[in-house]
Parts: sequence; structure tokens; C-alpha cells
Amino acid sequence: MTIRFKTFIKEGGNAVEDVVKINQENAKDTLEDIYKNYLPALGLTKKDVEPLGSIGKKGPGQQSGDIDLAISAPAILKSKKMNSMNEILEFIGDLAKKNGHKFKIMKGLGIVSAAFPIHNTDGKQPDSVVQLDFMIVDDVKYASWSYFSPDYLQSELKGLYRNILNFAVAKHAGFKVTKIDPATKTPIEWSRYVMSMGEGLFKGLQTNLSAKTGKPTKSTRYISKEKITNNPDEIVKFLYGSKYKASDILTFEQAFAAIKSNSFPYKSERKKIFKMASEGIQSAGYPIPEVLAKEI
Repeated sequence: MTIRFKTFIKEGGNAVEDVVKINQENAKDTLEDIYKNYLPALGLTKKDVEPLGSIGKKGPGQQSGDIDLAISAPAILKSKKMNSMNEILEFIGDLAKKNGHKFKIMKGLGIVSAAFPIHNTDGKQPDSVVQLDFMIVDDVKYASWSYFSPDYLQSELKGLYRNILNFAVAKHAGFKVTKIDPATKTPIEWSRYVMSMGEGLFKGLQTNLSAKTGKPTKSTRYISKEKITNNPDEIVKFLYGSKYKASDILTFEQAFAAIKSNSFPYKSERKKIFKMASEGIQSAGYPIPEVLAKEI
């Protein structure tokens, strides 16, 4: 099953109406309420789900825009004897309706958003609701790493920063032009590795030639695409070198240091990696870290 969901975890969901940001002091108890309301009905346990993003990871007095919860698709399919993603999404939507929670099903993203009551632990959010995003994933372990968001003591930078470095390293790890336009002397076909937030590491053959006209276009398409792995340790070993495990590459700072280290397997590609990462961060609307800016 191919799962498609958010490219990056971002703050402040608005798929359902009348939601507010949740105070960190209310995060733990609200998560427990979510588990009690939904997991038994889904035939799941806590090992089948994983909170993503910043929920429960910010400092006292801070807020998270929404609650992102990765849900194991294989576990639901097995427990509820379902056959498709649409069945899972519709079932979760029905549960939200039964619980009296406003909801929205986004089938193209593999997400059900619901307005969930905040457990008012701190006494400051009575009768408030937060957006809860059920994100249906193939592998909870992989999602917990790929969507990892550091807490306020680990890094000041969002998980997005590390993820963009991952994308840039993957692209330049073995990038090879396989066909050149003889007239323009420009690449028209190439092989490269690709990181998917939802599925893992792939190797693909891409082209910028239109499938219909055979002429160059501004966009690229896959000629072929092969999944390599969704094991976080194997991905990190491939991207950053054999001395690293998934638990060593959780923040931008850790990924950046690994790229700068003497053991980095793609030293000759550092400039290209840093340039691509800088452009990606800017495109996402965030400032470039000073240490990265010095490299470009």
C-alpha cells in the first residue's frame, strides 16, 4: 500500500473549524484521552501508533499547532479485516462522528483530521479543541524517525531542517547522468536516490522529456523507481556513513556535523548538498541557519 501524507510536519492545522493551539501542559493528558477514545475501537495498542511533530516536546508555556498521530495501516487492516486505505479512512471518520468530533477525510493525503477536546490540565483551555491528524502510514517505526521533531532541549530548529538535509544528501549520493541531449549537451536522463518521508529510500531513473512528445519540459518524471529500504538505521548508514545509526541523526545539527565529518561518504558533493538544502529551506519559508549559510 502506498501511503501519501504531509511532506513536512507544520504547525497550526486548519482542516477542521474552531480549533486552537494546544498548551504543552495539556499535551500528555490529551494524548491519553485520544488513545482511550480511538485505539480500542481501531483494534490497536500504543505500539501501533506514534505521536509526531512537536506535541509534548516544547517548553513550559509553549504551544503546538496540532497533534499528528501516525497510525499503522497494516495493523488496522489486520485487526479490522479491511482491504484498502479508503476503508481505513472511512472507518476513522465514522469513529470521529460517533465521538461527536468534527472531522475531514483527505483521501489524497491519507489523513483524517478531527477536532479533539483538549484535556484542560492547566485550567487555561476549557472547552477548547485541537486539530488531531490521524496519519495512516505503512511503518510506524520509519515514520517516527522520518517525521522526528526534536524537543526544545535537543535543538532550536524544526525537524524540517534535518529532513531537507536528508533529501539533499540522498539526491547527491550516487547521482549519475545516463543520457545527454546531443544537440544541447544537457542531461535528459539520470539516476539518483530519493528520500520519501512516508515510504523510505528509493533509487530512480528520471527524465525531463515529455512522455507524449519526447521533448524537454521544466518538470521531471520517473522512468523507473525501486524501493531500497525503509529501515532508519540502513538509511542513515547509506546517507551519512557506517559509523552512524538512526538515533545519531535526529537533528539538523547532527546531520550537518555528519556531512562535515571526514568519514562522510560523499565529500565531493558537499557544496551541492548545502546549496540544495539552503534553497529547500528558503522555499519552505524558513531562515537558513548561520552555519549552513557559511558553506554556500
